[in-house]
Formats: sequence, structure tokens, C-alpha cells
Amino acid sequence: MTKILLQLMLITITLFSYEIRLDKPSNISENIEKPKLDIALERDDSKEIVIDKSTGLMWQDNIDTKTIKKNRKDAKHYCRRLVFGGYNDWYLPRIKELRSIVDQKKYNPAIRDGFKNIQAYHYWSASPNISSNTLTVFNIDFKNGQTYKTNRAGKCYVRCVRGKYNIL
Repeated sequence: MTKILLQLMLITITLFSYEIRLDKPSNISENIEKPKLDIALERDDSKEIVIDKSTGLMWQDNIDTKTIKKNRKDAKHYCRRLVFGGYNDWYLPRIKELRSIVDQKKYNPAIRDGFKNIQAYHYWSASPNISSNTLTVFNIDFKNGQTYKTNRAGKCYVRCVRGKYNIL
């Protein structure tokens, strides 16, 4: 009995630590921090990467970011296996990280200055839509900078990131 109670407590603590509320709709889009647009992005053309000095995140920005479309599972694997710009620790960005490169003042594409390779279309995030359907994942449409939910089996573009995970 004690073992079962301890397991239930551990599950409860885990759920609260991830701020998962199974009985309420997700408000993830309301909690997304706006990027600090006053700090410019730095582009390294030789490595085809963009560095965000305000977050310390480094973004992939080669031709693949506007030509490769994958389902979410394959997008995560692609980023984990990516060796690019002299680095091998890339990952699929969370929605907050992806949101940090959106420029709401722009349209088609709605992305901060510094990126050269962009499609005005949906890009995957690693953030699942926990509140409704476990088959949907958040993504950003860089045509208008808005956040959407897409079925995991759908195809979106992929832009990998590296740096301090959970910086945002």
C-alpha cells in the first residue's frame, strides 16, 4: 500500500512540475515569451548558422531548412542526428524557442532579420499539445508568425537548434 501511495505521489509531483493540467485547455500560446528584438541576431555565413545573442541559441540556417519536410517523429530524429556547422548536439526546438525567432511586425516571412533560408510555411516544434489530443503538436507558420496545432503524421519544415536547453 505504501509503495502504491509513493508511486501516486511521484506521478502527481511529475505532472505538476511539467504544469500539465489534464482537465483544462492548454494556454501554452499565452505563456510564450516575446523575443527581445532589440538584440540583433548574428549570422555566420561560413557555417550557415544564426546565433541569438539574447538567448544563446544557435539556429541551423542552410538550404535544408527550406527544402526538407518531415513528419514530427522524423524531424526529431533528423535534428538529433544532425552534424552541422561543426556541432553534433542539435535538437528540435520547443515552441518557446521557435517563437523567439518570430517577428510579428513582418509578414511572409514573419522571421527576425538574419535568416536567409526560410519558407513561409509551418515549422515543427518539439512541444506536444497536451491539453487536447496527444496526436497533435505545436508548430509555427512563418508566413504570419502564428502558432498552430498539427497532427504528428503531417509534414512540416524542420529548423534545428542547439544551445542551453530550457533557456526560455
